[in-house]
Amino acid sequence: MPETADDITLLTPDFMRRLERLAIAAKRVQLGATKGERRSKRKGSSIEFADYRDYVQGDDLRHVDWNIVGRLDALYLKLFQETEALTLHLLIDASKSMTFGSPRKIDFARRLAAAVGYIGLVGYDRVCAEALGDNPQRMAPVRGRASARKLFRFLGAVTGDGGTHLEDGCRMYTVRNRAKGVALMISDFYDEAGFEGPLKRLLVSGSDMYVIHVLAPEELEPELSGDLKLVDSETDAFAEISVSHALLKQYKRNRDAFVERIRSYCLARGISYFLVSSATPIETLTLDILRKGRMLQ
Repeated sequence: MPETADDITLLTPDFMRRLERLAIAAKRVQLGATKGERRSKRKGSSIEFADYRDYVQGDDLRHVDWNIVGRLDALYLKLFQETEALTLHLLIDASKSMTFGSPRKIDFARRLAAAVGYIGLVGYDRVCAEALGDNPQRMAPVRGRASARKLFRFLGAVTGDGGTHLEDGCRMYTVRNRAKGVALMISDFYDEAGFEGPLKRLLVSGSDMYVIHVLAPEELEPELSGDLKLVDSETDAFAEISVSHALLKQYKRNRDAFVERIRSYCLARGISYFLVSSATPIETLTLDILRKGRMLQ
């Protein structure tokens, strides 16, 4: 029986306190409809001084530095650093294949999304989330530390109970959520339609892209032997095999080729790619790996 929001603790209080020292590291700060706590490259009218420029007829005289006028007999306008809110997009593959493994990949994805989302909320970024699958689950954008409970409740209720339709899910997501920012996708990418489609859809949105490719320990280092009947968790198709040393070697070659295709595709398009085991501690991933990968700072 799948875990629910009432059965698990996504983040411990001690870990949450450590996360509060981090921030989402955007490569390109994007202007949104509301202002937040993140510095923009655009000069605005907030309270933090940034620079001067020459006065041009029609400028607001309230921004003239009259002290400089008195000293230099010239008009200079004071410029201020504008702050703005970043949008953090959390996309979780909620297909049946994500329920495989010990620990299950879906549980790893929920906890990772909770950790990264909490960092965004503490930094007063906008955070929105979606579980991609046959029955997509959506959370409208929220902001502020007080919204953490809503985020955790949403993620805790995500279950892997559908087929894999990553491209359709990403297409609909980008249609509904046009704000540029940082997009984090967590998936095993077991989709018969391929991985290129969904990643291309997200790239078109203009957001900074980060991909967490999560595989179970059993998928990374299978320990199988004898005659087995393997059943596809999403299509119910099955195959009867006799596991041998040669077959395991071929499986690993195929797995490595699959991983390398995704990694190379991401690298060529400026997408930050991380291959992780679902047994990787979330603390290690957020406090170490993602910081070194420059998603967090």
